[in-house]
Amino acid sequence: MVEEIRGIVLPSPTVFLEDGSVDERLMCELTDWFIACGVHAFFILGSYGQGPALAPEERKKVAELVVKQVKHRVPVVVHVGAVDPYTAIELGKHAEAIGAEAIGHVGPYYYADRSEYEIIEHFKMVDRAVGMPILVYNNPRYSGYNIHPDFMARLVAAVPRIFGAKLAMGSVDEAMAYRKVVKAPFAAYALASNLVSAMSVGVAGTISPPLAVTPEIGVELVRAIDAGRSDEALALQKTVIRIHDIFLRLAGPFGRTIYCEAMRLRGFDVKMYPRWPSKPLSREAYDELRDLFSELNLLSSAAKVKSA
Repeated sequence: MVEEIRGIVLPSPTVFLEDGSVDERLMCELTDWFIACGVHAFFILGSYGQGPALAPEERKKVAELVVKQVKHRVPVVVHVGAVDPYTAIELGKHAEAIGAEAIGHVGPYYYADRSEYEIIEHFKMVDRAVGMPILVYNNPRYSGYNIHPDFMARLVAAVPRIFGAKLAMGSVDEAMAYRKVVKAPFAAYALASNLVSAMSVGVAGTISPPLAVTPEIGVELVRAIDAGRSDEALALQKTVIRIHDIFLRLAGPFGRTIYCEAMRLRGFDVKMYPRWPSKPLSREAYDELRDLFSELNLLSSAAKVKSA
Protein backbone atom coordinates (compact mmCIF):
# COMPACT_ATOMS: atom_id res chain seq x y z
CA MET A 1 0.00 0.00 0.00
CA VAL A 2 3.03 2.31 -0.16
CA GLU A 3 1.73 3.87 -3.40
CA GLU A 4 -1.38 4.93 -1.47
CA ILE A 5 0.65 6.99 1.03
CA ARG A 6 -0.09 10.23 -0.76
CA GLY A 7 -2.32 13.27 -0.47
CA ILE A 8 -3.26 14.06 3.12
CA VAL A 9 -1.05 11.83 5.25
CA LEU A 10 -2.57 12.63 8.63
CA PRO A 11 -0.07 13.24 11.47
CA SER A 12 -2.34 11.92 14.21
CA PRO A 13 -1.99 13.71 17.57
CA THR A 14 -1.54 11.71 20.75
CA VAL A 15 -3.79 13.26 23.40
CA PHE A 16 -3.54 12.78 27.15
CA LEU A 17 -5.52 12.73 30.35
CA GLU A 18 -4.69 15.12 33.18
CA ASP A 19 -2.18 12.68 34.68
CA GLY A 20 -0.21 12.45 31.43
CA SER A 21 -1.49 9.02 30.44
CA VAL A 22 -2.80 8.47 26.92
CA ASP A 23 -6.51 9.23 26.47
CA GLU A 24 -7.35 6.00 24.67
CA ARG A 25 -11.06 6.74 24.24
CA LEU A 26 -10.39 10.07 22.58
CA MET A 27 -7.63 8.57 20.43
CA CYS A 28 -10.17 6.12 18.98
CA GLU A 29 -12.70 8.91 18.47
CA LEU A 30 -10.17 11.08 16.66
CA THR A 31 -9.01 8.19 14.46
CA ASP A 32 -12.55 7.45 13.30
CA TRP A 33 -13.15 11.14 12.65
CA PHE A 34 -10.04 11.43 10.49
CA ILE A 35 -11.12 8.45 8.41
CA ALA A 36 -14.65 9.84 8.07
CA CYS A 37 -13.07 13.07 6.78
CA GLY A 38 -11.40 11.03 4.02
CA VAL A 39 -7.71 11.24 4.92
CA HIS A 40 -5.52 9.12 2.68
CA ALA A 41 -3.06 7.69 5.24
CA PHE A 42 -1.82 8.14 8.82
CA PHE A 43 1.60 9.12 10.18
CA ILE A 44 1.53 8.38 13.88
CA LEU A 45 3.87 9.02 16.82
CA GLY A 46 5.89 11.72 15.08
CA SER A 47 6.38 15.20 16.49
CA TYR A 48 2.67 16.07 16.60
CA GLY A 49 2.03 12.51 17.78
CA GLN A 50 4.40 13.02 20.75
CA GLY A 51 6.29 9.80 20.01
CA PRO A 52 9.63 10.95 21.47
CA ALA A 53 7.77 12.13 24.62
CA LEU A 54 6.54 8.57 25.27
CA ALA A 55 8.34 5.55 26.68
CA PRO A 56 8.77 2.67 24.19
CA GLU A 57 5.97 0.62 25.76
CA GLU A 58 3.67 3.64 25.58
CA ARG A 59 4.58 4.13 21.91
CA LYS A 60 3.70 0.50 21.25
CA LYS A 61 0.36 0.92 23.01
CA VAL A 62 -0.57 3.96 20.92
CA ALA A 63 0.51 2.22 17.72
CA GLU A 64 -1.64 -0.80 18.56
CA LEU A 65 -4.59 1.42 19.37
CA VAL A 66 -4.50 3.38 16.11
CA VAL A 67 -3.67 0.48 13.79
CA LYS A 68 -6.49 -1.57 15.31
CA GLN A 69 -8.93 1.33 14.96
CA VAL A 70 -7.94 2.05 11.34
CA LYS A 71 -8.49 -1.61 10.37
CA HIS A 72 -6.40 -1.24 7.18
CA ARG A 73 -8.93 1.17 5.68
CA VAL A 74 -5.95 3.39 4.82
CA PRO A 75 -2.20 2.86 5.28
CA VAL A 76 -0.58 3.62 8.64
CA VAL A 77 3.04 4.74 8.95
CA VAL A 78 4.35 4.27 12.51
CA HIS A 79 7.18 6.59 13.47
CA VAL A 80 9.89 4.60 15.30
CA GLY A 81 12.69 7.19 15.33
CA ALA A 82 14.90 7.10 18.40
CA VAL A 83 18.29 8.26 19.59
CA ASP A 84 19.65 4.72 19.24
CA PRO A 85 19.05 2.01 16.62
CA TYR A 86 18.06 -0.68 19.13
CA THR A 87 14.97 1.17 20.36
CA ALA A 88 14.02 1.95 16.77
CA ILE A 89 14.42 -1.72 15.85
CA GLU A 90 12.24 -2.81 18.79
CA LEU A 91 9.53 -0.35 17.78
CA GLY A 92 9.83 -1.25 14.11
CA LYS A 93 9.43 -4.96 14.75
CA HIS A 94 6.37 -4.17 16.83
CA ALA A 95 4.91 -2.02 14.04
CA GLU A 96 5.33 -4.90 11.62
CA ALA A 97 3.76 -7.37 14.05
CA ILE A 98 0.61 -5.27 14.51
CA GLY A 99 0.12 -4.80 10.76
CA ALA A 100 1.35 -1.28 10.00
CA GLU A 101 2.11 -0.66 6.34
CA ALA A 102 5.37 1.25 6.86
CA ILE A 103 7.61 2.85 9.45
CA GLY A 104 8.83 6.42 9.70
CA HIS A 105 12.14 7.49 11.17
CA VAL A 106 13.44 10.96 12.01
CA GLY A 107 17.20 11.24 11.74
CA PRO A 108 18.54 9.82 15.03
CA TYR A 109 18.57 12.79 17.34
CA TYR A 110 20.34 14.42 20.33
CA TYR A 111 23.84 13.40 19.19
CA ALA A 112 23.82 15.92 16.36
CA ASP A 113 27.58 15.55 15.91
CA ARG A 114 27.09 12.12 14.34
CA SER A 115 28.86 11.68 11.02
CA GLU A 116 27.04 10.85 7.82
CA TYR A 117 28.54 7.37 8.05
CA GLU A 118 27.04 6.83 11.51
CA ILE A 119 23.60 8.06 10.45
CA ILE A 120 23.52 5.81 7.39
CA GLU A 121 24.67 2.84 9.48
CA HIS A 122 21.86 3.57 11.95
CA PHE A 123 19.27 3.37 9.17
CA LYS A 124 20.91 0.26 7.73
CA MET A 125 20.67 -1.51 11.09
CA VAL A 126 16.96 -0.65 11.39
CA ASP A 127 16.29 -1.73 7.83
CA ARG A 128 18.08 -5.07 8.16
CA ALA A 129 16.26 -5.92 11.38
CA VAL A 130 12.76 -4.72 10.46
CA GLY A 131 12.52 -5.08 6.68
CA MET A 132 9.62 -2.66 6.14
CA PRO A 133 9.18 0.37 3.84
CA ILE A 134 10.74 3.42 5.52
CA LEU A 135 9.69 7.05 5.37
CA VAL A 136 12.52 9.37 6.43
CA TYR A 137 11.41 12.31 8.54
CA ASN A 138 13.92 15.05 7.75
CA ASN A 139 13.51 17.60 10.53
CA PRO A 140 16.81 19.48 11.11
CA ARG A 141 15.37 21.42 14.05
CA TYR A 142 14.72 18.20 16.00
CA SER A 143 17.53 15.94 14.79
CA GLY A 144 20.15 18.70 14.81
CA TYR A 145 21.30 18.21 11.20
CA ASN A 146 19.90 18.29 7.68
CA ILE A 147 19.70 15.24 5.44
CA HIS A 148 20.24 17.37 2.33
CA PRO A 149 19.48 16.03 -1.17
CA ASP A 150 22.92 14.53 -1.89
CA PHE A 151 23.02 12.98 1.59
CA MET A 152 19.50 11.59 1.03
CA ALA A 153 20.59 10.09 -2.28
CA ARG A 154 23.42 8.25 -0.54
CA LEU A 155 21.08 7.14 2.25
CA VAL A 156 18.50 5.75 -0.20
CA ALA A 157 21.25 3.98 -2.16
CA ALA A 158 22.33 2.29 1.09
CA VAL A 159 18.76 1.58 2.24
CA PRO A 160 16.59 0.95 -0.85
CA ARG A 161 13.46 0.32 1.23
CA ILE A 162 13.30 4.07 1.91
CA PHE A 163 10.38 5.17 -0.27
CA GLY A 164 10.24 8.86 0.56
CA ALA A 165 10.80 11.67 3.02
CA LYS A 166 8.77 14.13 4.97
CA LEU A 167 10.47 17.51 4.57
CA ALA A 168 9.55 19.30 7.79
CA MET A 169 9.42 22.78 6.28
CA GLY A 170 9.78 21.72 2.66
CA SER A 171 9.09 24.17 -0.15
CA VAL A 172 8.37 23.12 -3.71
CA ASP A 173 11.92 24.03 -4.71
CA GLU A 174 13.34 21.91 -1.89
CA ALA A 175 11.14 18.95 -2.81
CA MET A 176 12.22 19.21 -6.44
CA ALA A 177 15.88 19.29 -5.41
CA TYR A 178 15.40 15.94 -3.67
CA ARG A 179 13.51 14.44 -6.59
CA LYS A 180 16.29 15.46 -8.99
CA VAL A 181 19.12 13.68 -7.16
CA VAL A 182 17.45 10.80 -5.28
CA LYS A 183 16.93 7.63 -7.29
CA ALA A 184 13.28 7.14 -8.28
CA PRO A 185 10.78 6.13 -7.09
CA PHE A 186 11.06 8.60 -4.23
CA ALA A 187 8.05 10.35 -2.65
CA ALA A 188 8.53 13.80 -1.17
CA TYR A 189 6.01 15.30 1.26
CA ALA A 190 6.09 19.08 1.58
CA LEU A 191 4.17 21.89 3.29
CA ALA A 192 0.42 22.02 2.76
CA SER A 193 0.63 25.76 2.09
CA ASN A 194 2.01 25.08 -1.41
CA LEU A 195 0.22 21.83 -2.19
CA VAL A 196 -1.29 22.90 -5.52
CA SER A 197 2.05 23.74 -7.09
CA ALA A 198 3.82 20.88 -5.27
CA MET A 199 1.51 18.09 -6.40
CA SER A 200 1.47 19.48 -9.93
CA VAL A 201 5.19 18.71 -10.20
CA GLY A 202 5.06 15.28 -8.58
CA VAL A 203 5.21 15.87 -4.82
CA ALA A 204 3.28 13.03 -3.17
CA GLY A 205 1.38 15.10 -0.63
CA THR A 206 1.72 16.62 2.81
CA ILE A 207 2.05 15.58 6.46
CA SER A 208 0.66 18.72 8.04
CA PRO A 209 -0.27 19.21 11.74
CA PRO A 210 -2.58 22.19 11.00
CA LEU A 211 -4.51 19.98 8.56
CA ALA A 212 -4.86 17.38 11.31
CA VAL A 213 -7.20 19.90 12.95
CA THR A 214 -8.91 20.80 9.66
CA PRO A 215 -8.63 17.52 7.71
CA GLU A 216 -11.74 17.92 5.58
CA ILE A 217 -10.31 21.05 3.97
CA GLY A 218 -7.06 19.27 3.10
CA VAL A 219 -8.95 16.30 1.67
CA GLU A 220 -11.11 18.56 -0.49
CA LEU A 221 -8.00 20.34 -1.71
CA VAL A 222 -6.38 17.08 -2.83
CA ARG A 223 -9.62 15.97 -4.50
CA ALA A 224 -9.78 19.24 -6.42
CA ILE A 225 -6.12 18.90 -7.47
CA ASP A 226 -6.62 15.29 -8.60
CA ALA A 227 -9.75 16.21 -10.54
CA GLY A 228 -8.12 19.17 -12.26
CA ARG A 229 -10.58 21.66 -10.77
CA SER A 230 -8.05 24.48 -10.72
CA ASP A 231 -10.28 27.33 -9.53
CA GLU A 232 -11.60 25.28 -6.62
CA ALA A 233 -8.09 24.06 -5.78
CA LEU A 234 -6.69 27.59 -5.72
CA ALA A 235 -9.52 28.81 -3.48
CA LEU A 236 -8.95 25.93 -1.07
CA GLN A 237 -5.19 26.52 -1.19
CA LYS A 238 -5.75 30.10 -0.04
CA THR A 239 -7.78 28.78 2.88
CA VAL A 240 -5.02 26.32 3.80
CA ILE A 241 -2.47 29.16 3.70
CA ARG A 242 -4.61 31.11 6.19
CA ILE A 243 -4.84 28.07 8.46
CA HIS A 244 -1.08 27.47 8.26
CA ASP A 245 -0.36 31.11 8.98
CA ILE A 246 -2.30 31.24 12.23
CA PHE A 247 -0.86 27.96 13.53
CA LEU A 248 2.75 28.76 12.65
CA ARG A 249 2.46 32.32 13.95
CA LEU A 250 0.80 31.47 17.28
CA ALA A 251 2.99 28.42 17.89
CA GLY A 252 5.89 30.83 18.51
CA PRO A 253 4.54 32.49 21.67
CA PHE A 254 2.18 29.70 22.81
CA GLY A 255 3.77 26.43 21.71
CA ARG A 256 1.54 23.43 21.05
CA THR A 257 -1.33 24.93 23.06
CA ILE A 258 -2.61 26.21 19.73
CA TYR A 259 -3.34 22.63 18.65
CA CYS A 260 -5.01 21.76 21.94
CA GLU A 261 -7.37 24.74 21.73
CA ALA A 262 -8.06 24.08 18.05
CA MET A 263 -9.09 20.48 18.77
CA ARG A 264 -11.36 21.73 21.53
CA LEU A 265 -12.97 24.23 19.15
CA ARG A 266 -13.61 21.32 16.78
CA GLY A 267 -15.56 19.63 19.59
CA PHE A 268 -13.02 17.19 21.06
CA ASP A 269 -12.66 17.06 24.85
CA VAL A 270 -8.87 17.25 24.98
CA LYS A 271 -7.71 17.17 28.59
CA MET A 272 -3.98 17.63 27.90
CA TYR A 273 -1.85 18.34 24.87
CA PRO A 274 1.14 18.43 24.69
CA ARG A 275 2.50 16.17 27.43
CA TRP A 276 4.13 19.06 29.28
CA PRO A 277 3.05 22.46 30.61
CA SER A 278 2.37 24.86 27.76
CA LYS A 279 1.45 28.53 27.89
CA PRO A 280 -2.31 29.24 27.61
CA LEU A 281 -3.49 31.26 24.64
CA SER A 282 -4.11 34.93 25.28
CA ARG A 283 -7.69 36.11 24.86
CA GLU A 284 -6.65 37.88 21.65
CA ALA A 285 -5.02 34.75 20.21
CA TYR A 286 -7.95 32.54 21.19
CA ASP A 287 -10.43 34.94 19.62
CA GLU A 288 -8.42 35.05 16.41
CA LEU A 289 -8.42 31.25 16.16
CA ARG A 290 -12.09 30.98 17.04
CA ASP A 291 -13.05 33.68 14.54
CA LEU A 292 -11.19 31.95 11.72
CA PHE A 293 -12.83 28.62 12.52
CA SER A 294 -16.22 30.34 12.73
CA GLU A 295 -15.69 31.96 9.33
CA LEU A 296 -14.72 28.58 7.84
CA ASN A 297 -17.71 26.90 9.54
CA LEU A 298 -15.44 24.61 11.54
CA LEU A 299 -16.67 25.34 15.05
CA SER A 300 -18.41 22.60 17.01
CA SER A 301 -21.95 23.27 18.24
CA ALA A 302 -20.66 23.75 21.78
CA ALA A 303 -18.04 26.23 20.62
CA LYS A 304 -20.66 28.20 18.69
CA VAL A 305 -22.80 28.48 21.82
CA LYS A 306 -19.78 29.56 23.88
CA SER A 307 -18.94 32.21 21.29
CA ALA A 308 -22.45 33.62 21.17
